[in-house]
Amino acid sequence: MSRPYENSDDGYCGYPIYKDEEVEKFIDISLKEKMQLLTHCNGDAAADQLIDAFEKVLNLKEQSSENNIRPVMIHAQTVRADQIDDMKVINMIPSYFVAHTYYWGDIHIKNLGEDRAFKISPLKTTIEKGLIYTLHQDTPVIAPNMLETVWCAVNRITKKGIQIGENEKISPLDALKGVTINAAYQYFEEDKKGSIKEGKLANLIILDENPLTIDPMKIKDIKVLQTIREGEVLYSLK
Repeated sequence: MSRPYENSDDGYCGYPIYKDEEVEKFIDISLKEKMQLLTHCNGDAAADQLIDAFEKVLNLKEQSSENNIRPVMIHAQTVRADQIDDMKVINMIPSYFVAHTYYWGDIHIKNLGEDRAFKISPLKTTIEKGLIYTLHQDTPVIAPNMLETVWCAVNRITKKGIQIGENEKISPLDALKGVTINAAYQYFEEDKKGSIKEGKLANLIILDENPLTIDPMKIKDIKVLQTIREGEVLYSLK
């Protein structure tokens, strides 16, 4: 973290896993091989390290913003608004573990203070700044329940029922984009997945309720009636 944890007597901010030079080497290799790089960053200091390293390597290669490997920052839990601006310049995609708002939101409030905790997984800010984003569960950390993740992004409620970041709540449609068309874009598959369109793969789910019109608090209770992959029904609710 760039600032100490709340109530830290010794100014503890956590610690990095890699040295700057190591991160720069990973990036250099990924750009040379045109291989996508997905990097875990939870603290904003870790995000700074990754962003700064990308900017340095890209500038050395005189590529500036011509970064076409669509690098992904996994979790991006505490990224700041200024970092989102920087990520947009280098074409980096934040993939938010937004279920932190529910599962660990109360702990984040205690450890980070309300100001920082209310800004974790800053989806609304990301959308307003025009950056593509995705959502994930980090399974097996939590169960692979995408509708629950959509619910978390829309409602941002902790286990104790605290509203954690009203200003970062997003619409059900924008939450669904984070697990469909945006997710397909993240993996260079937007031409064949992520939306219902002629010529794309018929990968669909049939739900018992419409997540766009149902009470937002009930989104996590929606049941999957069928799962269809490439036109073949793989699962039907009995």
